[in-house]
Amino acid sequence: RQLRLGVPALDSPSAGAMADLPGISLAVVGPPGSGKTTALAHICHLLGGFPEEQHAECRSLAKDLGAPADEHGWMLDRLREERLRGCTIEASIAAFKSGEFSFTAIDTPGDPGFVKNMVSVTSLADVAVLVVPATPNFEAEVESGRAREVALACFTMGIKNVCVWVTKMDDISVQHSQSRFEDIKKVVNAFLKEVGYKQKEVPFVPISGIFGDNLVVKSSETSWYAGKPAVEVLDSMGPINRPAEKPLRLPVLKVREDEDVGTIFVGRVETGSVRNGVKVLFSPSGYIGEVRSLRKDGKEVSEGKTGDIVSVCLGDTVSAENLRRGMVASPPTNDPAADAETFLAQVIVLDHPGSIRNGYCPAIAVHTAQVPCEFEELVALIDRKTGKDAQAKPEKVKTGDVVTVRMRPRAHVCVEAFATYPSLGRFAVRDHGRTIAVGVVKEVTKRPIPKVRGQGGNEYFDS
Repeated sequence: RQLRLGVPALDSPSAGAMADLPGISLAVVGPPGSGKTTALAHICHLLGGFPEEQHAECRSLAKDLGAPADEHGWMLDRLREERLRGCTIEASIAAFKSGEFSFTAIDTPGDPGFVKNMVSVTSLADVAVLVVPATPNFEAEVESGRAREVALACFTMGIKNVCVWVTKMDDISVQHSQSRFEDIKKVVNAFLKEVGYKQKEVPFVPISGIFGDNLVVKSSETSWYAGKPAVEVLDSMGPINRPAEKPLRLPVLKVREDEDVGTIFVGRVETGSVRNGVKVLFSPSGYIGEVRSLRKDGKEVSEGKTGDIVSVCLGDTVSAENLRRGMVASPPTNDPAADAETFLAQVIVLDHPGSIRNGYCPAIAVHTAQVPCEFEELVALIDRKTGKDAQAKPEKVKTGDVVTVRMRPRAHVCVEAFATYPSLGRFAVRDHGRTIAVGVVKEVTKRPIPKVRGQGGNEYFDS
């Protein structure tokens, strides 16, 4: 499943005005049934992110089908299967603006069966909005570990700032209870600290996605709440400091072929910038394409800057069949990205049921790529207190250990040293649907850039 860009918000009249405001990208995450899609769609509606006529059509459809509460959520959940199942399957993008920032928001899947989709798209975000329900379902999601897993994925993929929306405060089991809100706040704060968040005070907002309480203005239903509404909390997360001076790194998230304009791909500019007319190398494949046009928030632009989520048209310079998610666009002649043969990483084992030895081969999630990767050699066990090597070449490591590992990808992937390109140098280690470790890349041994053998031929991907 891939990211959808055909959401009404991206073509709305208000989207063009967003170019004048600094941008922040959000990943709206949470366990299934938390109401995150409804809450995100409602705040988009209140801030002019959706054309009113399209929202009216969705409202009428939801009413006719006996699901009036879904009038907002269905603006983002547009697949028939999503509407039947009542859950997000494909990640979708919506755009809205406050008085200070333009926001590009990614609605992510919460169902455990679609965690792979969620992990990939969190790499695009500056800020995580963690949505948890105030209903009794909250305890079940905490006990299952799903709520913590979502927070861990955000932290691992480099999202440093998080805020929490406690939704469904209007539910009959909650009735806008302050004590219930405070109890949830205490539990969530605890596991956010466990996964690594060090914000002095994580903002929590009690909301109703259906009725819009505390999304844009304060609600009288929660008169006890002394904080800001959700949109003002989001404003307080900016501005985002971005390292624009480095060469371009633009991981590919989605690729499609358009009958009229040719190949289009979507991704976030992690470093540097991309402009009309420049040539970009897609590693590790070796294909080179020329940027024919760029779109951001539904509007054509001449340049995509660091932090921008952009849609890049390549025309007929590269076939869509030759590109795929996980490739990285970079300059062909200025420190180009390349296929990693091996890399040295520092790994923290978070939750493994047994022990890890040389030869262990789970999957890693790094930027938009997910590939199998072998723990080729356990180089050294690290003392967590001093950060120094405590034991050379340990036979095995277990939960709680920090280890230096030489890793060998078993599929082609681009990674970079964390010190040089942070967003391409941090990864999650996943096995049997769980995140069992996280790591940062210290050194990379790269393969030479392959030479394309002509249209439709490439030594890596077509052999």
